[in-house]
Amino acid sequence: MKTNKKKTTPNIYGTLPDFVLKDFIKRKIIKIKNLSKNWQSDLDQVSIDMHLGKRIMIPTMGRHIVIDTKVGVNKEMYELLVLNYGDSFILRPGQFVIAETAEDITLPDDIIGRLEGKSSLARLGVVIHQTSARFDPGWSGPAALEIKNNSDNDVIIYCGGKICAFSFERLMTPVERPYKKTTKRYHKNQTLHSMIQKDKLMHNK
Repeated sequence: MKTNKKKTTPNIYGTLPDFVLKDFIKRKIIKIKNLSKNWQSDLDQVSIDMHLGKRIMIPTMGRHIVIDTKVGVNKEMYELLVLNYGDSFILRPGQFVIAETAEDITLPDDIIGRLEGKSSLARLGVVIHQTSARFDPGWSGPAALEIKNNSDNDVIIYCGGKICAFSFERLMTPVERPYKKTTKRYHKNQTLHSMIQKDKLMHNK
């Protein structure tokens, strides 16, 4: 007797496997703009590769500046580069920059996105994110990349080159307060630099 081995997507929760991820992208449950033409070849077992976008912000404040987290930073403290696809950027040893993915992601209210580094870049000493790897349900926009070259060598990266991977987790129920309804701080990542000054101190009675 033949068995039907066709995989179906209903009632799958937790980290999404490749066939569910492909289906959710095709059906726009997970909406991703600016996908490459051969995006299905960018799918791995539980993730999809994403590419370096056009904006790179280079800190220019220098070592003599003290950053007060209650005051924060502003765009005048960065040099903004806007690349074209295929353009290169040289990461100097120890250099930190803020960049973005070419892809623009919109998540439904029951799915979390997780940004992962690429092993091939990690083995060159290049870190793609410092700590902010979670993208909450309701998020919309390109992903900010906190890139640092931890190696002793210059490393050349390219606009449009593979830079990171995204995995996705489906919750058992939608969240009560999705990102789009609770904060506009980094909405669509129109502002790439930190806005830590908007954080409030804890108050104890």
